[in-house]
Amino acid sequence: MRARFRGGLVVAAAAVAVAGAAGCSGGDGGKSGDTGSGPRVIEESLVRADKQVQLKEAESTKIAGMRDKAAEQRVNQALRAPLEWAITWSYGTLTPERKKECENRNTTIQTKVRLGLRGEVVSAANAIEMIPCWEGEGGLPTVPVIVDVKAGKALTAEDVLRPEVLEKDGLKKFWDALDGPKNDWKDCDLEDVQRKDFAPGKRDGDPVESPAPAGIMFTPKGLELIWSTTGTDCNNFTFTAPFEKVKDMIKPELYPRLLASAGVK
Repeated sequence: MRARFRGGLVVAAAAVAVAGAAGCSGGDGGKSGDTGSGPRVIEESLVRADKQVQLKEAESTKIAGMRDKAAEQRVNQALRAPLEWAITWSYGTLTPERKKECENRNTTIQTKVRLGLRGEVVSAANAIEMIPCWEGEGGLPTVPVIVDVKAGKALTAEDVLRPEVLEKDGLKKFWDALDGPKNDWKDCDLEDVQRKDFAPGKRDGDPVESPAPAGIMFTPKGLELIWSTTGTDCNNFTFTAPFEKVKDMIKPELYPRLLASAGVK
């Protein structure tokens, strides 16, 4: 079962603690030889009149100080992508009826960032809240992002996990390694996680592509699988596993870099 977003009383996508900014460990940093000053959470409040959206204390993650400015730009675009998606989604789902209802009023979007790893690999979970300018109820997802600062790019599930993990048998093993509200998942009649769930796409007839329902997040404690979609119920779950438990499922060239970014020796 996948719940639909039906409009707009204020409903939080998830309760997320806001983490402070911190410096990251040194490294090669792409072509420049450094990883900048580390990730920090920034906040902005402004009106995007072209999208009929007001950002209110909207948080995103930013890295500054990299000598390779092209790599810095790519990394920061990836870290900001969940906020930009929320703006695009909000405007893209304005039907003619909703546009009439929203005349002279903006949708309000707020995001809260929870930082995970802060080294050569940086991760952040972005919880999105929205107060639509039209009547209804629902919520937007929590979207995790992983970036490789050294390479200057975002990392997908295929970049992080061994290829066999994303196959049917591998996903079952992966699921079994995770701890979390699996009874609630079962009660919601949700299907087993599939490879396609790790990719963005148009779902439930929405006119705008949505982030992957299944997102991976790394913290100093290990891996998180965040299942989060637009919807009203059964749309937010977080499952966790310590690094050691999923070591054989993570690409071997990435695993030591994750530990280093987590401060694990």
